[in-house]
Parts: sequence; structure tokens; C-alpha cells
Amino acid sequence: MIRFFAVLTTIAGLLGAPLSGASEEPRVVTADGAITETVYRLGAGSLLVGVDTTSSYPLATDDLPKVGYLRALPFEGVLALKPDMLITSEKAAPQENLERLSRAGVKVEKLPSAMTPEAAMQRIERVGQLLGRSEEADGLTRDLRADIKKTQALASKRGFRPKVLFILAAGNHSVMLAGKGTAAEALLDSVGADNAVSGIMGYKPANREAILASRPDAIVVAESTPGQFNAEDWPGVMRLAAWQSGHRLVADGMLLLGFGPRLPQAMAELNQVLPVSSSVAANDS
Repeated sequence: MIRFFAVLTTIAGLLGAPLSGASEEPRVVTADGAITETVYRLGAGSLLVGVDTTSSYPLATDDLPKVGYLRALPFEGVLALKPDMLITSEKAAPQENLERLSRAGVKVEKLPSAMTPEAAMQRIERVGQLLGRSEEADGLTRDLRADIKKTQALASKRGFRPKVLFILAAGNHSVMLAGKGTAAEALLDSVGADNAVSGIMGYKPANREAILASRPDAIVVAESTPGQFNAEDWPGVMRLAAWQSGHRLVADGMLLLGFGPRLPQAMAELNQVLPVSSSVAANDS
């Protein structure tokens, strides 16, 4: 009997097959909305046992335990879900808790933030590698690259770079202007547009003077939750010619800023509200 088992083991090893059923699939926690979206788009949503609070799309995320905010991940909250792997971004914190999770046996993968379409595609491919879905990731990025190329071809026909006022409407009625070095500016650049408030770094609280001085050709509002931005609370925005002429977009913040699988959609929707000439801002008084 022992000899028979040894022979069976040898044959199984040569064939690369396990003696019993296939090994269990990994239990995965994601802490980054764009990464969570990617997991679902790769058909691996069944692997998820928890997500962070930036993960609200697709709706299936509502059924998963929330482990906390990306930049304040709790050690106990993540470990309680018994994950084999935590996939997150370089924005994740605190580092001490990530190191503790690693020491506890959780494979912690911190992926670079994506600030260009190509970086976004590479991140999708990396998630595919981590989850054993490389073939699916290759097919997805091939389709996404084709859609991105179409939008950029349309954008190149404008002949000028529109100036865009990008507003971030977050919780507690906080309204910020997106400046240099932000994902907002990166999205604008991906469709050949410029930031109308490039004189500031990062996200800064909005004020009436800065809004009126921006004289944008178009306005984009990224909402953390639907209905977060009430234009009537910001008459300075409504006075801008770009707003009055309809060159405006109000959309989900993760769609616009996540640089995930919905990036082609974000680029296409943004490109549609950009004017074909620079006459809009000239009408601001």
C-alpha cells in the first residue's frame, strides 16, 4: 500500500496535478476602489471577503464587510476576515498595520497609484497576475486600450487645449479645487485639456475669488456621493460661462479619479463636454 501511494505521488507530481481536489481559492481583501472594481471586472469577485470604504462600485460591494478607510486600515478589522491576501495601493496606511498583517501571514500587495492611462492598464494586469487571472486581464486591457485610443483620437481634433475647472465635492459639504499633481489633472491631460487652477498644488478649499478667476472653458465636478454638490450653494460656479453654456460634467468621483477599468468611460464623458473652440471662457465677466 505504501509503495502504491509512492507511485501515485510520483505520477501526480509528473502530471503537475494534486492528489485531492484543487486547492482552495484565496480569500482576498481589497483597499482601493479602483482595485476592487478591477477584481470584479476580471470575474474574481467571489474571492473578495472584504473591501475598504472607497470601494462602492459595483453594487455587489454593498454585501461585503467594510474594513475601514484606505488611509487608516485597522489591523484587527482586516485580520478578522482571515484573508490570504490584501491588495491595496501605495496610499494605504498606516504602514505599521500593513507590516503587522504581513507578519501575521497575510500577503500584502501595495500597487502604485495610476496617473496615466498606461499605468492604469499595467495595474489591471498586475491584479490579474496576483489573482491568477492574467488571461482575463490581457483581454480586458486590450479592449480598454482600444477605447482610450478612440477618445484620444477625437480629442486631438480640437486643435486647442481647453482649460477645465475641476471641483471635488467630498463629505460634510467640503468643496475643493483640484490643482497640480492630482488625479484630476492627470485625467484632464489624458484628453488634451489643461487645469484652470494649475497655480495650486493638490486639493485646496474652494473660494469664490479663485473660481471666478479661473475662467474655464469647461467645469467638472467629482462627487463622493450622488448629489453631494449643490450648485446653488456656489453661485460663483453658476455665473461662469462654461456652466451656463452646458460645458459641465457632474459625475462619480471614483469614476473620474480612480483610474480603474472605467477610465475609458471617464475620458469619453469628459471629452464630450469640452468645447471645440476657446470662446467660452472669453464670455466670463
